[in-house]
Amino acid sequence: MKNKNSISLLLLATLLVNACGSFSAELTVQDAWARPANAGENGAAYFIIENGSNIDDTLLSVSSDIAAATEVHMSMVDGNGVMSMQMQEAVIVPAKDKVEFKPGGLHVMFVSLTRDLKTGDTITLTLDFKEAGSLTIQVPVRAQ
Repeated sequence: MKNKNSISLLLLATLLVNACGSFSAELTVQDAWARPANAGENGAAYFIIENGSNIDDTLLSVSSDIAAATEVHMSMVDGNGVMSMQMQEAVIVPAKDKVEFKPGGLHVMFVSLTRDLKTGDTITLTLDFKEAGSLTIQVPVRAQ
């Protein structure tokens, strides 16, 4: 009986480890790019997060080493046609769906760049998710 319990526990542990490991493989970032900008100014980056898993995930934060602050913002236009931005504490990425970061919508905002972002450069971003953990991506700088 002890041997059966040990085998059952081993199988359960293996299933749990495999389930955790496969989740992050199903969360991908596509079509990343950042706008050129000068040091001291603000900049922005865009991409598409695809969640191929069966559970929702949440983007908790984005970090970089190129700005005083790296934040997720949503651009919006009010009823009077006035554009504004609101910082997002988190972004839900639904299961079997995608979330697009694009000009005029969700985007990563670099506040007070510490260096120039020139066309042809590549920057590194780390996206932190509630379920998938950290995902580091390379983002090319290009004109829209």
